[in-house]
Amino acid sequence: MKRIVSIDVLRGASLALMIIIHCMIAYGDEKATESTLHFFFDDVIGNLGATWFLLMVGMSQVLSAGRKKGAGEWNLMKTALLRGAYLFAAGLLQSALAFGPSEMWDWDILPLIGSATVALYFCRFLPSWLILVISAALMFMAPWLRSYVDFTVSWGGELVQSTFFSGYLAGIYFEPVSVYKVIWSLDEILKGYFVSGTFPIFPWLAFPLIGFVIGRRMVSGQIKQDLPFLHLMGLALILLGTTVSYAGIFRPLSSPISDYIAPLCLYPNSITLFYLQTGVGLVLFASLYYYYDGREDAAPSTGVLVVWFKRLSRYSLTVYFFHWLVICWPLWIIYFVTGRFLGQDVMGAFPAFLLGLAVVALFLMCLKVWEGRGGKFTLEWGLRRITEGIGKPGRVS
Repeated sequence: MKRIVSIDVLRGASLALMIIIHCMIAYGDEKATESTLHFFFDDVIGNLGATWFLLMVGMSQVLSAGRKKGAGEWNLMKTALLRGAYLFAAGLLQSALAFGPSEMWDWDILPLIGSATVALYFCRFLPSWLILVISAALMFMAPWLRSYVDFTVSWGGELVQSTFFSGYLAGIYFEPVSVYKVIWSLDEILKGYFVSGTFPIFPWLAFPLIGFVIGRRMVSGQIKQDLPFLHLMGLALILLGTTVSYAGIFRPLSSPISDYIAPLCLYPNSITLFYLQTGVGLVLFASLYYYYDGREDAAPSTGVLVVWFKRLSRYSLTVYFFHWLVICWPLWIIYFVTGRFLGQDVMGAFPAFLLGLAVVALFLMCLKVWEGRGGKFTLEWGLRRITEGIGKPGRVS
C-alpha cells in the first residue's frame, strides 16, 4: 500500500496543533486561560485533536500490515507485541523524564497506543462489525465503570465549570481542578490504566478500533464509496453529542463521570464529548481523504504545508516523545536554579501561542537536517532496527 496523503496530513497537523496547545497550557498564565485564543486551542482543538491521532493509529496499522504480506502470522504477532512494548515503555519513560519520576504512571497517550498496537493485531481475526461493537462497548462501559471508582481522587478532588464557558452557556462544560496526580499503589495504577488516567483504555481504545475498520475499507478499495456515509455518520454524531450535552444542562445532578445525559468533559472523557470527537474525526478524515486521495484531480501533495505535515507524520513518535521534554525542561531548569516553578504562570495567551509556533518550526528544521543524514537514531529508526529482522531467513526470531 502506498502512503495515504490524507493520513499524513491529518497526523502531522494534529502533532503541530498539539505542540502549540501544550505550550499554551504549560506557559500561559491565569489571564491567558480566560482568553478566546486559549479557549479555541485548548478546549476546542485540544478536546478533538487526540481523537484524530488515535484514528490514524488504527488506519496505519492496517496499511502497515498490508505492506508485510507474506511475513506469516507468527512473525506479525511478534512484531506487534514488540512494537506495543516499545511504545508502552517509551510512554512511561517520557512521563518520567518530562514530569518527574513520580508521574511515570500518568497514562499519557503513548502507553495507550502501545496497548492498541497489540489489541489491533488480534482484531485482524475479527469481522469489522464485531470490532465496531467492541468500540461501542468501550464507550458505553466507561461511565458505568467510572461509577464504581472515586474518579476525582487523582484529579484534584472535583470537577468544576470551565471559566470561559460559564459566562456563555453555564453548565455545558466541566474540567478537573488539577492535572492527573499519580498515586503509587497497584490498585490506583491499574485504575488509572483502565478508567481514570489521562488516556485510559475505557473509552480511548475505541478510537484506534474505529480507525482499524476504516483502514480495512482502504485496503479493500471500498473507502471512496464510503465517504458519503462517513460524512453523514459524522454529522449525526455531532448532532447527537450537541443535543445530549445541552440536555445535560437541565439535569443539575448529572455528572460527566458516570451519567449518559451529561455535560461535556475531557477528563474524564464524557460520553457526550465522545460523540462529538468521533463525529468531527469522521467528517474531517472523509473530507481530507476526498481532497487528497479520493478524486481524479486530487490536490497536489507537494505544497509547503503538506510537506511539513508529512515530515512531522513520518517522525510522529520522535516528535511526540521529545516535545514534552522541550516544553518542560526549561521550566525545570528555572526551578532548580531559582527555586520557583513557573509552569502555567509565564506569559499571556498570544506569546504562548507564538512560542508554540516556534517549537513547531524548531522540530521541522531539526527533522529536515536529520532526514538529510538518513534519519538514524530517531525512535522510528530504533523501532525498525528491533523489528525489521523478524521472520527473515538467517535470523533466529
